[in-house]
Amino acid sequence: MTDTQPSLDESRNLRARSAAQTAAEKLSVNPTGIVTYTSRGRVLVVGGEEAQWLAARIEPPLHAEILLTEGSEEAGVPSTSLAGRDLQIEGHLGAFRIELGEKGRHNYQLINVDMVMDLGATPLIDRELPPPGYWHFGREPQDLDAAWLALDGMVGTFEKPRFFDYDASICAHARSGQSGCRRCIDSCPAEAIISIGEQVEVNPNLCQGGGICATVCPTGAMQYAYPGPGDTAERVRLLLRTYLDAGGSDPVVLFVAEGDVGLLPPTPANLLLIVVEELASVGHEQWLAALAWGARCVLLADGGSVPGKAREALRRQIAFTHDLLKGLGYPQDTLRAVACAEVTAQQLPEYPHRTGNDARFAATGQKRELAGLALDHLWEQSQDRPTHFPILAGAPYGRIHVDAEKCTLCMSCTSVCPAKAVSAGDDAPRLVFYEDNCVQCSICASSCPERAITLEARYLADPEQRRQPVVLYEVPPFCCIACGKPFATRRVIDNILDKLAGHAMFQSDRARQRLQMCEDCRVVDAVQDADAMQSGLLFGGHPPKSKNGQS
Repeated sequence: MTDTQPSLDESRNLRARSAAQTAAEKLSVNPTGIVTYTSRGRVLVVGGEEAQWLAARIEPPLHAEILLTEGSEEAGVPSTSLAGRDLQIEGHLGAFRIELGEKGRHNYQLINVDMVMDLGATPLIDRELPPPGYWHFGREPQDLDAAWLALDGMVGTFEKPRFFDYDASICAHARSGQSGCRRCIDSCPAEAIISIGEQVEVNPNLCQGGGICATVCPTGAMQYAYPGPGDTAERVRLLLRTYLDAGGSDPVVLFVAEGDVGLLPPTPANLLLIVVEELASVGHEQWLAALAWGARCVLLADGGSVPGKAREALRRQIAFTHDLLKGLGYPQDTLRAVACAEVTAQQLPEYPHRTGNDARFAATGQKRELAGLALDHLWEQSQDRPTHFPILAGAPYGRIHVDAEKCTLCMSCTSVCPAKAVSAGDDAPRLVFYEDNCVQCSICASSCPERAITLEARYLADPEQRRQPVVLYEVPPFCCIACGKPFATRRVIDNILDKLAGHAMFQSDRARQRLQMCEDCRVVDAVQDADAMQSGLLFGGHPPKSKNGQS
């Protein structure tokens, strides 16, 4: 056998990988929607002399006009001078609005175009992923040639996939005016996501499919749709299952963006390639599921296509996943981000020792469910089986603490929790917590009028404990002194008595006793109390009047 011939293990792995790839190619993918742009060829070229030079070269079916930021106008191409006015730009391919000056003033001007070619010293739209139809180029001859080529063919109707799905019902952005999670807004490099009260809104024309919004979403309200998370999970599961059933050993799963595949060197025989539209669209639930299904490690091949804002958010996802793996007893090398050039047999990490059977649970597109299934399996296969351990602050797992000295059991937190992690007791005044549901959005803490709630990022690994309700705070109910029905807590009644101690309407013992009655008994007693009726206790502070208007 020569040095170029594969070993017996490599030959077996190559055959197993081929079988896995064949099986995965037969998978059907759920279709996504389509986003349409229509361009009539109107181009606004922004700049000075170079803008005039480029605009003069633009020919039908494109039609150019110039926004002159410096220099004087020349004949030939329609021009508008900025003339020191403020400039605001918004929109996308086929629908750009450029506003000059102040609306309502004599110098205001609105320009509507299909495309914007920006040749200014600094870009008018300073985003990592600017909207389709906007370009910023330099002023050198080669830059102007590239700008001219970018406009070629940009007339007509264009389509792209709708990259996202959004379920507002499980979104943890806000509740009842209290702000919570804004991970998708902060991480989007296209700035396509905005807050609209208790929900977020994604502009499909600005969205360019980076996918980081779905990766950082703690509840799964935001999902990547090209392909969907269930399709990606099933592809990973089928690849691993087929590879292992065919006799393959030590499988390594590699996620790589479609645009970076060409940067990969020849890959080892045990490496299973998962090509995705964008690397940042795959999150911790997919990585952990791959490990549970039998991968010895998961690699994320970064060829430089991930925008900076998305890359930073992806690093945080990797960091808290490392905490999860470390807490469960697995080495951090089980999950690694690597450069494409590092994907060689010589640079792959050593495979951690794995005991037990690989998971057999089905793929699912529900984020929390898939992550929970994977983590439960990894916990069952770990040697130590820890009960709980700390993880990175901001991770979507943890618990809350309630300060018993501050909490009045007003139940504000129970009404705003988007994940149903906090609930009220059935009959007794108590707060009940389900740690398995908590996504650490902090809405409960911000809604608490007493500031009695704090958050703790951790992972409760024991599945049985994690799914059991925990009483955070409980006090005996205060019972009506007349009928005995529980209707409040001792602290609430004490607070009311204290606050109304100096009120003119509650100076008598009988009036103060009514504050310790339920609503029904309070009304009955007040009607029987001549002093209460005279003082107008039941009538907004004024005694009742007869039909003839007399008191």
